[in-house]
Amino acid sequence: MSVLSRMELHRRGVGVLAPRGTERRGSAIWVELPGGGSPLRTCNCPECKSRGKTCDNLRELSEVLRQHQQAYADHSWQSTFEASVWFRLAKLAYAGAALASADVRVQQVERLDDGAAAIRVLDPKGREVAQYLDTSPAYVAFLERTGKAPRGGDGGFLDRAGMLQRLALFQLSENERTLEKKGFKTRRLAWEESFWHRLAYHCVREFGDPTSPGGVRGSFHPAVDKTSGDFTFTYRLNPDRPVVKLTAPRRRVEAILDLLRDLYPDQEDLAIHPVPLRSLFRVTQETELDLRVGPVIRLLQESGETRYLDPERLEKYRYGNLVYVRELGILAQLEKEKKGRSFRAPVSMKLARSQVPGFLDDHVEALEEGALVLDEPLRGLEIWKHYDAVSVEGEEDPSKRSWFWVSVRYRFGDDTVALEALLGAKKRGLPYFETPGGWVDLGAPAFRDLGRFVGRVEVRPGGGEGVRLSAGELLRFEASTEQPLEVAGPSDRVSVLRRLLDHQPVEPYRKPRGLRSELRPYQVIGTDWLRFLAEHGLGGLLCDDMGLGKTHQAMALMACLVAEAPEAAGPFLVVCPTSVVSHWRDKLGAFAPGLRGRVYHGADRHLPSPVGPKTVVITSYGILRNDAPLLSRTPWRAAFFDEVQQLKNRSTVAYGAAERLPVAVKIGLTGTPIENSIDELKALFDLTLPGYLGDDRDFRERYDRALETEGAGLRENRRRLEELRRLIRPFVMRRRKSTVLDELPEKIEDLRSCPLSEEQAALYRRLIDTQGAELRKQVGDEAAPLPYLHVFALLNQLKQICDHPALASGDLDVERHRSGKWDLYCELLRGSLDGGQKVVVFSQYLGMLEILSRHLDSLGVDHVRLVGATPMDERGRIVDRFNRDDRCRVFLGSLKAGGTGIDLVGGSVVIHYDRWWNAAREDQATDRVHRMGQKRAVQVFKLVTEGTLEEKIAVIIERKRDLLDAVVEEDDHRLSKIFSRQELLEMLQQV
Repeated sequence: MSVLSRMELHRRGVGVLAPRGTERRGSAIWVELPGGGSPLRTCNCPECKSRGKTCDNLRELSEVLRQHQQAYADHSWQSTFEASVWFRLAKLAYAGAALASADVRVQQVERLDDGAAAIRVLDPKGREVAQYLDTSPAYVAFLERTGKAPRGGDGGFLDRAGMLQRLALFQLSENERTLEKKGFKTRRLAWEESFWHRLAYHCVREFGDPTSPGGVRGSFHPAVDKTSGDFTFTYRLNPDRPVVKLTAPRRRVEAILDLLRDLYPDQEDLAIHPVPLRSLFRVTQETELDLRVGPVIRLLQESGETRYLDPERLEKYRYGNLVYVRELGILAQLEKEKKGRSFRAPVSMKLARSQVPGFLDDHVEALEEGALVLDEPLRGLEIWKHYDAVSVEGEEDPSKRSWFWVSVRYRFGDDTVALEALLGAKKRGLPYFETPGGWVDLGAPAFRDLGRFVGRVEVRPGGGEGVRLSAGELLRFEASTEQPLEVAGPSDRVSVLRRLLDHQPVEPYRKPRGLRSELRPYQVIGTDWLRFLAEHGLGGLLCDDMGLGKTHQAMALMACLVAEAPEAAGPFLVVCPTSVVSHWRDKLGAFAPGLRGRVYHGADRHLPSPVGPKTVVITSYGILRNDAPLLSRTPWRAAFFDEVQQLKNRSTVAYGAAERLPVAVKIGLTGTPIENSIDELKALFDLTLPGYLGDDRDFRERYDRALETEGAGLRENRRRLEELRRLIRPFVMRRRKSTVLDELPEKIEDLRSCPLSEEQAALYRRLIDTQGAELRKQVGDEAAPLPYLHVFALLNQLKQICDHPALASGDLDVERHRSGKWDLYCELLRGSLDGGQKVVVFSQYLGMLEILSRHLDSLGVDHVRLVGATPMDERGRIVDRFNRDDRCRVFLGSLKAGGTGIDLVGGSVVIHYDRWWNAAREDQATDRVHRMGQKRAVQVFKLVTEGTLEEKIAVIIERKRDLLDAVVEEDDHRLSKIFSRQELLEMLQQV
């Protein structure tokens, strides 16, 4: 079929396209005319039109036709197609859902099982009707034949759908042509233009008919989606290659099953013989059971059966005359009303003991209400969804550092169960594990995380089974337990495990030689925690508030590692923003002379090979991105990523470079803990502790909803939030200044609002009424992609209007324009300067900083300015002048450049002229002033224009802050991650 795959067939018509990659154009057509006679051959290429000769397209068509006639020597293409299982299956689906191919839409998604690309086909209401799973080049032809391939450009896509429609025109009868001209279609034409017909046509062309002699023997496999209730059939060419997944129209499920059972009589999962639903509960005293549950079944028949047959309960799993019984895993047949039973009680029926816990679990409410009464021995048995206690005993694996052989036992009432036994049951796919006192529900949340360890049971060196876990896995296991681990065993083993579970190093901190810093008590705790991570080869995030000395704790760790093994320790790598490269260099020189600080930055940078021990290489994220291959040649003892939130986007080159570095321990340092996006928390953990938080999809589905403010009060969300806290707790160290620095002066935050001037209000309304109107429609359409770039651009324009019309217009002339915020700022500035205080002003707009600077010049106020373009060697001088020179009264800084890596303790008033998208970035900038070394109370003013998006941003940010602080804060400048559609709509409303 390799040649035939280049042409399209419609009944007896064939169209052949010119080969791709050539300069030939046009299509050659062959039509077998009704009533016999010579077939029509024609081509619409330029050569045929101008010269009337036989072109290359027609010659190639003749060869293809010869092969076509050989392939279908005994049967026509139409008879072969209509005899196929695909055609018959499509006919049944079409009878249940007559979807035109033009009306469906497609989405490219990632397959859940292996991550490969899949194409989802949705009906006009957004319901899935199929998934195309084949990853071979045939998927392009699928898009083309269904009319969903991109048009135009240089993608090389063929208009196969259009060709099939044009070929159909050659086959129309006179009546069909008349109806076609009037805009009507016959049933045959509607069927041939349906999605199901196009899908069947594609599958036969690409995969053949699996039921024909000599065809590839693929198979169809039914399944019920437990979430949606959809009944699906997956076609597999072989067990490892699924190619198509169909969602059957509910009323056609039974007919499709009948069709496939006839064609695949030996396939076990198709051997479904529905039995009457009521007969499932028709059990008499004589029915043979391996447990005495006769009274349970009888009571269910009297009262519970009515509940089960309730239409609302059945709707989700009903398929015409069939219903799926989840607890028994079978299809049952609904009996017609007023019809006598066609099925009587069986002479003998076995209710397997393994089915009992599922039965009891599904009817727990009936048991509690007394609707079901249990005989002995069921009455005293329990379904365990939680355990009373869990104990662990273990020892270090002598063959590999920081690995442990552990023996874990769970206690359920009077029963204890070994972890190995539960893992064995999980591996066999059992939903429950039987104990003398009942059954353990292995699907309960308390045992969800056990799936990570299935298959990890090994034979221990001394004999017997055990579970071998790394230090990180053991900490993950502890975090997944609802009860604290009870450590058992000999005292020496207990101390080793206890130290690991308490996150303590082997020996407590002692100031090493070569370190001049005198650590504060909380810094000693942080250094010991870093040493604990380093001893076990684990990574982590040091998320102390700005100004608490994360740099000193990192230097202390490096000095301790050097003291423990002077010739083997190091080298170390520090990656930081360009603005703080000199900060690290100066700190190492002043406080850690035992370490050799080496700046690798600038045009003349040079990295020795090899890098010696005790050496600390300091570089920037930009250099890491550019020189990743060179930096990856050195095996680093530890790497410190300062302001690690800059690596929160895993799609960046810098993230990939950091991820590939050969580093024993990766430590992230940030004073802006994660705030907005749970995906970014996952990215930072994947960088510093790969694999610990599992795969992205599972993590997102499990924890995203728990962090939504609207759902914070739900019990399930609170439980998952607490679960996430436990998971990250061993690898995140975070202290607030308010709890560890009693001597730090007070910080007073004040939100100051002001009205828009008439000029501002007019500009704001005009922009909202023009650009905003169309964007509101797009944002409000849940089915459409979020127009992020356009929304971001509009919001930025609105924010500039709120700052000052001079900024929005670009002329920067404050005398020609009026601004309510400008008047408020001038009042605050005048009062602060008159009070003898130094002022720090932040704005995200360089144009606004220029306006502020010009104004200070006109007042004769000495000031300094720091922006992203400020050379690195000038930054220290600028900051030092502001802090030390009494004549320098004001510091102007861009929020990004001036908010990291500098100390501005000379100031005592902070003015945020415009609001950033989240509080974390503002807090980071404020903490440049409110940090160790500050002697005065710090007054913080945040300026907001009334009735504008700034006011709405402030409300949204504060609403999110409290919940997100409970996990780990993070910074995100991407609007699509910070704000929901509804929140964006609020900001795009009129003043």
